[in-house]
Amino acid sequence: MTPKKQRALLALLTSSTREQAAKKAGITSKTLRGYLADPEFQAEYRKAFAGLVEDATRKVQQTLEPAVAVLREIMEDSNENGQVRVSAARSVLEYGLRLTEQTDVLSRLQELEEAITHG
Repeated sequence: MTPKKQRALLALLTSSTREQAAKKAGITSKTLRGYLADPEFQAEYRKAFAGLVEDATRKVQQTLEPAVAVLREIMEDSNENGQVRVSAARSVLEYGLRLTEQTDVLSRLQELEEAITHG
């Protein structure tokens, strides 16, 4: 990939609009549209974007344990307002159930992928 395309890729990942990205990369909007129509550029963009999403996901995952600890502390604090404790308990239950469901779905998906690959 050319240095111009690399700058455009970085600009796309760090700008809120394509117009801003083109300006930041020092190219025209038309040139950027051309890059986005290029399958190689699209593949690199998807790969880079997936990396950003993975990094963000990892950061959020690192905050789960402290967040649950805070909710649990509030939930178990008998000196805390009852409504606040119920709200904390509800949050723990809701997110715990969602996480359990998603873990189950991912596990089943992995089993299916393995069955397809090895079957």
